[in-house]
Amino acid sequence: MRHALPILALVASLLAAPLPAQAADSEFHTCPDNAEARVSHTGSSEWIATTQSSRPRELRIEVIGRNPALVCVYRMFGTDYWIYRYPSAHHPNCTVSSGGGVPGFYCLR
Repeated sequence: MRHALPILALVASLLAAPLPAQAADSEFHTCPDNAEARVSHTGSSEWIATTQSSRPRELRIEVIGRNPALVCVYRMFGTDYWIYRYPSAHHPNCTVSSGGGVPGFYCLR
């Protein structure tokens, strides 16, 4: 029995050791809630530049620099303004999703 105690202690310590963390099977990315644009100018201080802001109006996937990008489209100064990011290397396969009522990008391995 006294020889079995060290073996039992070793087995117990191996079973209690934390397992390596598993990478998530998916990622979900949301757009920034608000984008703000400011215009600067070289005129005198008598000229006032306005600021505009927008919530995301559309989400889409576009090719930018030969790579798919997650694009959040905002509307400011009468035109579309894009904020984008590239998917992570671990989850490159993305689609536009509104799962759970939250618009975003659902990305898989």
